[in-house]
Amino acid sequence: MKKTLALAMFIVIFVAGCSPQPLPDAPTPIRTLYPATLPAVVTQPLAGTQVAGGEGTAVPGETGAAVDPVVQAGEQVFETNCAVCHNLTAEAKVGPGLAGLFARDQLPSGDPVTDENLRVWITNGGGAMPPVPLPEDELTQVIAFLREATQ
Repeated sequence: MKKTLALAMFIVIFVAGCSPQPLPDAPTPIRTLYPATLPAVVTQPLAGTQVAGGEGTAVPGETGAAVDPVVQAGEQVFETNCAVCHNLTAEAKVGPGLAGLFARDQLPSGDPVTDENLRVWITNGGGAMPPVPLPEDELTQVIAFLREATQ
């Protein structure tokens, strides 16, 4: 009798273990950050900018203002390296919006917002921002652009 009961339990456990198991739900995809080196696609002039002289170049500031070549070059650096993660408005993308950047008290590092501290923050990264090792001239250009475009 004990052998029969043990055999019956073995068969029940064996059948239960070998029966098809339900498939788990599909895993939730993990969002990934795009590398900061991907070029941004800009289809319209930046908010708060006007087109200068019919050349199709967006220039921060007023109509008829002289085009600062450093600021203009900085816009290209921003579009290529920064716009993937940042808007020039207050609206966040992957990273925070940059509107009023130089009016803020401090960077996420706690340092005051200055050209030099921003240069260090961009180069070294911090928090969720990856380092973006730009050449010195491009850092100067993008900081000049940010100063104009985020006011």
